[in-house]
Amino acid sequence: MKCAPEIIGLFWMVVVTAAHAQLTPADVSPMTPLGRVDTVFLAGNEKTKDYVILDEMSLRPGSVVTRNDIEFDRRRIYSIGLFTRVDITYDSLGGKRYLLVDVNERWFLFPVPIFGFRDGDPHRIYFGGGLVHTNVGGRNQKLFASLILGYDPSASISFVDPLIDHEERLFFSTGASFARVKNKSVTSGDFQNLTYDLNGTVGKRFGFYNTAALNLGYQIIQVSDYEPGRTVSPSGRDAFLYMTASYTIDSRDIAEYAMQGSLASVYIGKIGFGWSDVNYLRYGIDLRLYLPLFRSLSLGARASGTLVSGGVIPTYARVFFGYRERIRGHFFEVLEGEDLVVGSLELRYAVLPAETFIFHELPVPMEFKVWRFGICLSAFVDAGAVWFRQDGLQLEDFRRGQGVGLNFLLPYSYVVRIEYAWNAQWRGQWIVDFRGSF
Repeated sequence: MKCAPEIIGLFWMVVVTAAHAQLTPADVSPMTPLGRVDTVFLAGNEKTKDYVILDEMSLRPGSVVTRNDIEFDRRRIYSIGLFTRVDITYDSLGGKRYLLVDVNERWFLFPVPIFGFRDGDPHRIYFGGGLVHTNVGGRNQKLFASLILGYDPSASISFVDPLIDHEERLFFSTGASFARVKNKSVTSGDFQNLTYDLNGTVGKRFGFYNTAALNLGYQIIQVSDYEPGRTVSPSGRDAFLYMTASYTIDSRDIAEYAMQGSLASVYIGKIGFGWSDVNYLRYGIDLRLYLPLFRSLSLGARASGTLVSGGVIPTYARVFFGYRERIRGHFFEVLEGEDLVVGSLELRYAVLPAETFIFHELPVPMEFKVWRFGICLSAFVDAGAVWFRQDGLQLEDFRRGQGVGLNFLLPYSYVVRIEYAWNAQWRGQWIVDFRGSF
């Protein structure tokens, strides 16, 4: 497409010009100290325990307050996923300076209709239902059960307690699931994996941003039609224990669509112990940085990868582009291997910064009258490669794409992206996705 470079250049010019236009000499810097806080008051959390909110706040009694700190804490509290609205006010009364955190709680217990397209393919329809409680006991505990039919049917139940021990800052989760999944490999034929999984996780939170976790599970994977490579065992059925240790540092302001902060996550997983035919290690790292440039303009960067070592890697344990991980410009192209690296750069400009609106006229409970909306423009570059160990990483393995997009930040933490991307040969494609890019 001949005009693609001109379109991207015009887009960037509009973003930068608009950002500069917001900066006037009269503006007060969001980093200017407003004063010191003496106490913190909470309002609106009728069911949610106070500590659930306070644990996500960087501001404490004695902290020096800035507008930037207030906005950061507001977004962190919203990221918990329990509130439709979060407002934080800094004020004084009787010589006492305080923060007032005022929230509207979401609906916590409700049935969930499930419908969608696997991997974004309209020919792969799935449907079903579930029951979710997102705030058991007001402690941010989450209980979820689902039954999904159609493409890749499954059933699952899970429970998450983000703080089983407040003093030691320990968390716990467990889950069990069954799935019948069609083979994702484009080189290994048409068959299904029957997957049974039971697992549990124990972890600890260190300070405000850091968490460590240990996940232990047992998995059975059986193929509908055995051929060598589809499972490690010649019986066509792999049964094995697995264990994964991970460490995460997460200072993002809001998880679903960050504008500032960072994420660093590393893990190492041992798949198969002792008696099992399955025996390999998988390592992974995910690094993300969100750097505010001007008031509504932010630069996001991501570098991520996963590698394996050890024994035979069966087909079901391969990694892919074209499913969960994608390269815009090659969005619908399926590439597979044993190792993977990917990187992205993205400019995000908030045309309409996310705001909360209350629709009093709606004949629904209050939890559904409070909606949060925002609109952002983006310009991005993606690149990545996937390869098999025996082949090694080659320059021709890399794919690259770039483009522009319109991102809608919707209530209940949903994100809808409409993008147009070009590959290295400037062949374009439209993309509609229902999650943040990273």
